[in-house]
This record gives sequence, structure tokens and C-alpha cells, in this order.
Amino acid sequence: MSDNPNDLSRRTFLRHAAAATGAALAASASPGAHAAGEDKVRIGMVGCGNRGTRDAIYCLQSSPGVELYAMADMFRDKVDESLGELRNEVRDKVNVTPDRIFLGFDAYQKVLAMDEVDLVLFLTPPGFRPGHVADAVKAGKHMFVEKPGAVDPVGIRTLIRAADEADKKGLSIVVGTQQRYAPQYIELIQRIWDGQLGDLRVLKAHWICEMVNWHFEHRKSTWSDMEWQIRCWPFFTWLSGDHLVEQLCHNIDVCNWIMKSTPESCIGLGGRQARTGPEYGNIYDHFAVEYRYSSGLTMLAMAAQMFGVTTKVSNTIEGTKGVAHVTREAASIEGEKPWKYQGPRSTGDLEMHGALIRSIREKKPINECKRLATTTMTAIAGRMSTYTGKALTCDWALNSSQLRLGPEKHELGPLPVEPVAVPGKTALI
Repeated sequence: MSDNPNDLSRRTFLRHAAAATGAALAASASPGAHAAGEDKVRIGMVGCGNRGTRDAIYCLQSSPGVELYAMADMFRDKVDESLGELRNEVRDKVNVTPDRIFLGFDAYQKVLAMDEVDLVLFLTPPGFRPGHVADAVKAGKHMFVEKPGAVDPVGIRTLIRAADEADKKGLSIVVGTQQRYAPQYIELIQRIWDGQLGDLRVLKAHWICEMVNWHFEHRKSTWSDMEWQIRCWPFFTWLSGDHLVEQLCHNIDVCNWIMKSTPESCIGLGGRQARTGPEYGNIYDHFAVEYRYSSGLTMLAMAAQMFGVTTKVSNTIEGTKGVAHVTREAASIEGEKPWKYQGPRSTGDLEMHGALIRSIREKKPINECKRLATTTMTAIAGRMSTYTGKALTCDWALNSSQLRLGPEKHELGPLPVEPVAVPGKTALI
């Protein structure tokens, strides 16, 4: 489960980051621009929720000569809401006609069958993601794939196989770990690699917030079990992976990026104390997982969704010569050589999508799918340990676990909710 990015110099990192930011912002300011000699890139959007719509907007704003050509979702109201927002923000780049809107579980396949579509954005709940990605590779489509990559080890193995096939076909797969494109993260991590913190002692990943009712909708009497679960997908482990996997994977990814590897083992604790009603599905509301890397270093990962808690969404890295802090707003180092990031700030979204479009036009594929798989597997292993109360090795979870979540067949209708996991009683599969 190794992850070895190129060790570029800090100056190279900053030059590339600044250039990407400038180009992305210029494209955003001139949404109708079309650079000479550039072919139009047509996009198919699969999944039309709130975050997915923002991803589509970022992608359309990131580069000239890009247009949205087709849309797919389970539900028409989601398409209509998304289309309204897209037309409000990037109207000149939306070329979606009624015959290019598809609904249902097989809607994504109709997008994949369109020769006109060059790039597919997979923005559905992550429980569907491995199968979608595998089918898109077979269809020869470039992809943007939101995080996390899967919700169980069986899905992760599907992603890894798809990543290998994508390499053979020369396909680009850029994934939703936008912090890897954000200049404040890039410079801080290069400074850590250059030794500014000395020898590392511990890494910390936090996503503690009050986002208790995220995607919560009161169930309507007309909704089947399946429709309710899909509409409220963050509350069901088979669809979201639980919030440790769905949210904290961002900051777990930062730690893996710093370490250029993934952990060897983990042990976790957590539970369901603030959100206990059946309307909240079967996920936990808090996690604490201790991961151990092969070097002996520990990553402490903590996640919570509770009202009244102290919010902390960040990474902290402690070393013998200082302590680093980074968020999407700031980066700094305290210690022997104090430093505070003063350059352009960015979430990394525009740069990320801009890099994807360039890779397609220049025929220089970027394939981040395997990295998405290994980072997601780190988070899944932590959830598996927490749910069961068992310490485990990440290698066993990746290569031997037979855990597969969700129904065998996707269809609207009855779907009982799986029981909430109980540590010490829930089996480690």
C-alpha cells in the first residue's frame, strides 16, 4: 500500500501551484473562452447532489473549451436543482438537452455509451463508486472520481484492478483529494520533507464538527426503503462508509502523503451517543483511531459529528524541531524555524480539475485511482476496527477481508437497515 510522490523542490512546487492557480482563476473569469487549437472536452455528470454540483462547476470553470453535455441521477428533482445552479453560475458551459438527462440505477451506463462524452464525473454516494469506475474504464472514459473510493475491502480491490486497466488504456482518473493541489499544503509538506520539523514524532488528523444533520431529510410516505437510504446516504454505512471514511479520509490522506506510505495497523474506538434515533440510519457519531506506520510513527485520527463540540478540521504534525498546523485556510510551523504561509490560498479544486483537463488534451494521463483506493482503505480499516473492537493489520483488511456492504441487487423497494455495529459483538469479516 505504498504511495510515492515525486520529491520536487519547494521552488518547483510553488511555481507550479501559482501557475495552476492563476490559470484556473483566469479560466473562471472568462467562462466562454476557448484557447486556439484546443479541442472541446464534453462532460457527463453522474450524481447531481450538492457537492457533486460544486465539482461540476469547478471543472467547467477550470479550463476553456469545456462543456457539460449529459447528466444522470436517480431522481429528477436532484437533476433539476443541480441544473438550475449550474445554469446560474456557468450557463455558457451547460449544453444539456432533455434527451441527454438520464434517471435510474442504469443512468450512468447511458452516459458511458455516449461517444460524444470524453470525461465522466462520478459524484454519486461512494457505495456505487467501484462498479461505476470499473465500467467507465471498460468504456474507455477519462474520469473525475469523488472521494472516498469505496466503502468496503471488496470495493477497494475492484478499484485497484480498474486503476491497472486504466493505465493500460492511457486513461486519466483524477480523484477528489483536492488538498494535494492546494499551494499551502504543497509548501508545508515540502518543508516537512526538507526536515524543518526534525524527526517526526506523531501525526494527527481531525474532522470534528457540528454537521449533525448533513443531508438529513424527513422520510416521505411515498419513499421506499431504498429511495430513503439513497436520499439520506451519509447515514448508511453501505452508501457512505460512515463519516470516518466519507469525511476524515481527506485528512488521513494528508498524513499518508507526508509519510509516502499507508499505515500497517490500527485500533479504534467509537460509538453512537448523540444521534441515536432510527432516522439517523446506522452510522456512528464519533471515532478515535490509532494507526501505526512501519516506521513506528503513530497517526491519531479523530472524527465526530455532534452539536456543541469544539470544531477542529485540520492536520497537526509534531516533530523534534517544531509543530506544523494546516487547514484549507492556513498553514504554519512553530518551533526552531517558525514559518507562516503567505502565498495564494486555494482549496485546490480549480487546480485539480484544471490538471485533469490538461492531461486529456495533452494526452499525458494522470491516474490517481490507486492512491484513492489505498487512502480509502486506510479509513475503512479504522472503521472496521472501531465497529468490531478488534485491532487489525491494514494488509489483512486489504487483501483478505471478505467484507462487502450493501444489497446484492440495486432496485427501488424494501431494504432493511443493517443493525448498528456493537464493538465486541460485531464480527470482523
